[in-house]
Amino acid sequence: MRCVYSAADPVNAEILKDYLESYGIDIFVDGAHGWGGRGELAADAYPRLFVKKDIDEARAKTLIAQWEAGDDPRPDWTCAACGERLAGSFTDCWQCGAERP
Repeated sequence: MRCVYSAADPVNAEILKDYLESYGIDIFVDGAHGWGGRGELAADAYPRLFVKKDIDEARAKTLIAQWEAGDDPRPDWTCAACGERLAGSFTDCWQCGAERP
């Protein structure tokens, strides 16, 4: 496993984890539980994201850079069930709950 990102907080780590997993990259978050003790501890207690497969490291870092820049390469899509137009970041239709094809 290789560290690909140090998050500002556990929420940020989980959002980015979900983003990377949507691209099929297996991610592990380490250190999220120690975050609450920062300031009290003399240690680096920020959550870190690790790829489970070293081969995914470069792709994960590229996706992280796009995410930080606000560039989401996932195209918008139309729900096959109800016809609602959705942003590429959605994995389920907010209108009817159907999954993205």
